[in-house]
Order: sequence, then structure tokens, then C-alpha cells
Amino acid sequence: MRLRGIVSLFILVVSLILVWVFFVDKTYLWDLQENEKHRLQRKELPRSDCDPPVLFQSHPGCCPQKVCAVDHYPFFIRSGVANVVGPKICFNNSIIMGGIMNNIGQGLNIVVVKGETGEILKSNYFNAHTGELLEFLKSIQAGNIVCVASYEDPAEVLTDEIREIFIRLGSTMSRSVKRRDTWVFVGAEGIVKESPFEKLSANDEKSNVYGGWPEMREVGGCFPRKI
Repeated sequence: MRLRGIVSLFILVVSLILVWVFFVDKTYLWDLQENEKHRLQRKELPRSDCDPPVLFQSHPGCCPQKVCAVDHYPFFIRSGVANVVGPKICFNNSIIMGGIMNNIGQGLNIVVVKGETGEILKSNYFNAHTGELLEFLKSIQAGNIVCVASYEDPAEVLTDEIREIFIRLGSTMSRSVKRRDTWVFVGAEGIVKESPFEKLSANDEKSNVYGGWPEMREVGGCFPRKI
């Protein structure tokens, strides 16, 4: 009986120790996760007219809200951040593509708008796995407005022919887009001059902000209804 009591006591002590170790380890891991989360959130991102994207935090708004003349549409476009935070395309102060819409993807995210009415004609993302970007661009009609935001690697789908189409839409930088660059652009079919709404950050290990990726880019303003 005495031996049985000792064994029971031993089992109880071991059980308590195991429970304590499990609780401490779980708490420790949780603290590590929280510390890493806060560290990433504190990482400085480029300043903009609206709150910068923070990892693990959603941004449902279409900022900055902008008022334009009656013959112009407000827009705001933000590229993806590395391979973590997706891009966002807002047109006429409404989110057309973004994480909250669950319709973005790696490569190029593109929205096509009917210039005269503001109707969203189509939107999609394109990468080496999806294909069909050339056919998508060839279907753009005169007067259509085109909004582009990159995510991760835009260059893998940019053939020479596709780059030339973007040049026709008003781009001056499409020829320069390379692997893991960040690129945002708004142009139109039938534009007679270079679009002022385009920004590019080159992937350069000497200046990259997020490891193997350059800084985020964004562009916003008022785009004319008619070209």
C-alpha cells in the first residue's frame, strides 16, 4: 500500500510538471509570435496621403478619398508590398481590386474602365500561370482607362509585345520593368501623350526595403473621362 501511494504521488507530480511545462511553452510561443507581429508592424513603410499598409492589418477603405472635376474620375493605386501585402486599385472612390475583395494575385493586377461612363468593364490578375494577358490587353477599346498594380513579380508576363501595348496606353516605364520591380500605372487607349500617372521602383539589393523587394509604390489623382 505504501508503495502504491508513492507511485500515485509520483504520477501526480509528473502530471503537474507536464501541465506546467505545456502552459509555459505555449505562453512563450505566443509571446514570440506577438513580438514578431509587433516588430513587423513597426517596420517603417513609405509615407503616403493615407495610412500605410501594416502587416497583419486590413485596410478596407479607399484612401485618400478625392474629389475631382465632373469630367474626371478620382483614382488611387497601390502596389503590393514584397510578397506579403497585396495591391489595391480604387477607382471613383470605390475599391475595385484588393485583399478585402479577394480578387488580387501575383503578377499584374489590371482594371479596365469605360471612360465615358465609369463602368468597370473587367478586372483580373495575370502571371506565368494564368496566361491570357495579351488577349486581355488586345480587347481594350478606344477611350478605355487602364489601371495597373504589380504584386511580387510583374516582369514574368511582360513580353516585348505586351510592353509595347502599355507604351501605346501612355506608359514610359513598361520597357524598364524587371524581375520583382514594383510598378503602378494608369493610362488609356487613345491617349495622345505620356501618362503622368506612373511610378516604378527597381529591384536593387543595395536599396531594397523589404529584403529581396523594393519599396511600395502608389499613385493617385484625377483621370479625364475623355481622352
